[in-house]
Amino acid sequence: MNKIDPELSTVELMKVAADDHQKKIELTQGERDQLFSLLKERGRQELEYGEELEIDAIKLIRRVTGAVGIYFD
Repeated sequence: MNKIDPELSTVELMKVAADDHQKKIELTQGERDQLFSLLKERGRQELEYGEELEIDAIKLIRRVTGAVGIYFD
């Protein structure tokens, strides 16, 4: 089953990324690339400049410059 579904909410995608980071699940490199691409696009669409969303060990940040980053604790 493909764990990365574009229909998942941003929070659900972040939980998948957190689970992979914490080794609860194992994603392939292709799945990680797809996940990060989706999260960055969602960050551009859903977050305001300077806003961040934190779920478990992951932060999705849209900087005031417009750049979107994904950070792990």
